[in-house]
Amino acid sequence: MRLSSLFAVLLCMAILAGCNSSRKAVTPALGPVSTSVADRYDALAGAYGTWTDVTVPLSIDIVSPKGFSISGRAKLVRGKSVDISLRMLGFEVGRLYATPDSIYGMVKVGKTYMAESLAELLPGMPFTLGNLQDMLMGRFFYMGSDAPVAGDYKKFNAESVAGGWILIPKTHPDGLEYGFNMTVDNVLRSLVIAVTQKNILAQCDYSGAYNDSKMGPLMNDLRVKSDTPRYKIDATISWRWNDARWNEGVTSSWATPNGYKRVKASALVKSIN
Repeated sequence: MRLSSLFAVLLCMAILAGCNSSRKAVTPALGPVSTSVADRYDALAGAYGTWTDVTVPLSIDIVSPKGFSISGRAKLVRGKSVDISLRMLGFEVGRLYATPDSIYGMVKVGKTYMAESLAELLPGMPFTLGNLQDMLMGRFFYMGSDAPVAGDYKKFNAESVAGGWILIPKTHPDGLEYGFNMTVDNVLRSLVIAVTQKNILAQCDYSGAYNDSKMGPLMNDLRVKSDTPRYKIDATISWRWNDARWNEGVTSSWATPNGYKRVKASALVKSIN
């Protein structure tokens, strides 16, 4: 996918979303919005609060590769770990744990676990763990860097479009292109990622804007859709940011569970439901 093609995809998404939003009033997330794209960038990036850790309830609804719904609680330590405990009727039935270079998971029913590298699960996508955390929370980022995006407008190409504005990095990792689509009210609407060498197209759609008094803009709902050579992904993560606890010094770790059989990620998903 050429950069012009990625721009066209984002433009179409912005126009379609703009048509939908024209029939429904939208509450600005950050108050009055400047007309300059550079000012919009600075307003949104500057509103992102810094954090070290957060504990937050969530629910996950997966349509594909296998349909099931489950709730849980996540512990995120900035740039270090993502720890999600999956629960049913108050009991832990599974767990997902990510570090800067690996992803682990376990399902208690059947006693299975997985341990795979980020590079294997996300081929051709050089995310840092901080990038993945920003993506989950509904914040834009510069791939490969965990540094705050405030003041980094020069790293992006930005353009106003009908119903909002588009943000695309000036440089991309080899074989990959990505970009963000914002509303006119400075709310992240979507992220599109194209891995040309792996024939992968992924899209993250956001809804339910939430503005925390200290942490700034977050998104309550994230829907991930992707077609890969191995399988199709369609899943929604819903966060309860109003119940989040921030910067309490939370830590977490992973240990291989005793007596569990190691399987591939696809087999682990099949064993959950």
